[in-house]
Amino acid sequence: MTKILVIPPHKEDISELLSKVDGILVGVKNFSNNFTEISKEELEKITKEVKKANKEIFISLNKNMHHADLEALTELLKKCNQLKVDGVFYYDVAVLSIHHKLSLEIPLIWSAEHLTTNAYTIGYWENFGISGTFLSNEITMKEILEIHQSTKTYTFVQVFGYLPMYVSRRLAIDNYLKHFHLKRDAKEFYLWKENHTYPILEREKSTEIYSSFLLNAISEFLEYQESGIEYAIISGFLVPYSSLEEVITCFQEVTEENVEEKKQKIQELFPNTGNGFLYKETVYQVKKNEK
Repeated sequence: MTKILVIPPHKEDISELLSKVDGILVGVKNFSNNFTEISKEELEKITKEVKKANKEIFISLNKNMHHADLEALTELLKKCNQLKVDGVFYYDVAVLSIHHKLSLEIPLIWSAEHLTTNAYTIGYWENFGISGTFLSNEITMKEILEIHQSTKTYTFVQVFGYLPMYVSRRLAIDNYLKHFHLKRDAKEFYLWKENHTYPILEREKSTEIYSSFLLNAISEFLEYQESGIEYAIISGFLVPYSSLEEVITCFQEVTEENVEEKKQKIQELFPNTGNGFLYKETVYQVKKNEK
C-alpha cells in the first residue's frame, strides 16, 4: 500500500499531523531547499516524537554542499544515523560519500529534483546502495510508472502542492529592494510574469521560486497505489494548515467511485491547481537550419 508522507506547512504542525499520515518529510536549516525546516537542535526531539507515534520521519539534505558545510554535514548525518531516521533525501554526492566513508546505516533517497528522470541513472546509483528515489516533477505519469517498474529501490512521488522551479544562492528579494530603495513591508512576495503569479521565498542564504499552481494528482494517486509505488508526498509548504488537513482527508478517502468528488473538493480549496507535466512530454526540437 502506498504510504502518504507530508511536508508540514510549519514545524509547529508536526504533532497535529502525525495522526493523519504515515510520516513526515522535513528539511534542516542551512542544509535544505524547498522544505519546511527544523534546526539541528530540534532534530532529536522531533524524531523521538515521530517514532513514539509509530510514524516515519525522512530528512531532506538536498542543497548543493560547499566545503564549509562538510564538517557540520558529517555531524548531522551521524546524528540522523544515531536517531535511526527512516531516510535521508540527498542532492549532493557529498552526502553519499560521507555515508560510505563512515559506514552509516541510514537509507539514502536520491533527490536531485530535475535530474531524477530515468531508470538508467537510478540504476547507476543503486550500485552505490541508495534505497529510493524521489522522482522529478517534470516527467510524465507514464514515465513515472515505467521507472518504478524498471528499478529495484523505493519510489517517492509528489501528489500535491507547489512545485519548486528555481533556487539561487543570491538574496534576490533583498537585492531588489536595496537597488530600488524600497522598504520590506510585506511578509509574502510573488513574481508576476505572463499573467501567472509565482510564490518567492527568501531564506538566510538562498532565494526559491515555486510554480504558479499547486499539483493536484489525486486521480493519479489511485494508479500509483495500484502500481505499488511506495510513497506519495503531499506538500503543505506555503499552504494554510486548515486546507491541508482537508487535502489529506481527500487522499486518505479517495476511491474509484468518489475520485471526481475528491478532486473537485481540492479544486474548491485551491482554484489554481493543475497536472503539471504528468501529461506533457518534453520534446527537444532543433532550430531551423541547425543540425
